[in-house]
Amino acid sequence: MNNATSSFHGSDLEKIAAVYGIPKESIISFSANVNPLGASKQALSALSDHLSVISAYPDPAYTELRKAIADYTGAVPEDIILGNGVTELLKLALTAIRPKQTLLVGPTYSQYEEDLSFLGSKTDYLLAEKERDFVLTPDDVKGALKEDTDLVILCNPNNPTSFAFREPELRSILTTLREKNIRLMIDETYVEFRMDEEDISAVPLLKEFDNLLILRGTSKFFATPGLRLGYALTKDHLLLDAARSVTDAWNINAVASFVGARMFSDTEYISNVRKTMEEEKNYLSSSVSSLPGFRVYPIYANFMLVELPERLTSTEVFSALIRRGLMVRNCNSFPSFGERFIRICFMSHEDNVRLFTALSRL
Repeated sequence: MNNATSSFHGSDLEKIAAVYGIPKESIISFSANVNPLGASKQALSALSDHLSVISAYPDPAYTELRKAIADYTGAVPEDIILGNGVTELLKLALTAIRPKQTLLVGPTYSQYEEDLSFLGSKTDYLLAEKERDFVLTPDDVKGALKEDTDLVILCNPNNPTSFAFREPELRSILTTLREKNIRLMIDETYVEFRMDEEDISAVPLLKEFDNLLILRGTSKFFATPGLRLGYALTKDHLLLDAARSVTDAWNINAVASFVGARMFSDTEYISNVRKTMEEEKNYLSSSVSSLPGFRVYPIYANFMLVELPERLTSTEVFSALIRRGLMVRNCNSFPSFGERFIRICFMSHEDNVRLFTALSRL
């Protein structure tokens, strides 16, 4: 099977079902990185009692939603840009910044490169190496800068390696970038899964650095990809004004606004997701590590990067598992991985046991 066929996105269940001749409903996706506990029941219950929100325009200022995000993150409402998911916010931010020379820290999410290419930005790459467990340092980032670099993009924790810089390291990077008049864009899509989120998130640094832009979405942690709700945080007022000038008046629909304002305040749900993901991370990572020839790299997100034994390829493993209704991410489309790596998201305990059992029988 060729690489294009075996490197499906986690949401490509229709394509996978057609290619392998299996019902879409029977596939358990360890590839989409979405919280398996589902959306906040508290928020969904509130929505069921207020379905009439679809009969009116949302507040164009999104006052309630902004306040909920501000309370949740510790940012201030004025520093928030709302968007139709991180995908829209990424395009919006890059269009406003118009970078000429971007340093992309990877291997990472391919959408960054695609959007940069569309805008005509020249792109340099800092690729983490297997020999160093895909771990990078602030000095690595600083050393990769060029004289004309005007933007650095990093996913923290990173997809697919699951590595993360900690707050002191981010401060060090930001200090150097500010001296060189370079912006830093951080995608924090997966940071909320951490029990020690405050040690990794760059949100506290917003008060200190106006060359920082943080992207977050609700699809993964809050398990609401259908809402298409995302937000960006920054103190860069030029960027705030530029982004808002090209944003539609009602770019967030009434349902997303209503649910968002409530799920951010569901502290019991948030705590339960983090606790469950920590437990399943410990179970699945230790179980897979015990298999001969399998190697699990350092984990800072709700997924892990796994190096396969030499006798197996990622395409073979993907095909063997999908025929059992288990979908992992074949990492052969990422630069420098080749046919040796898969990415696995932590799901329910029952599903994780099923995946481990299947891997152990390969």
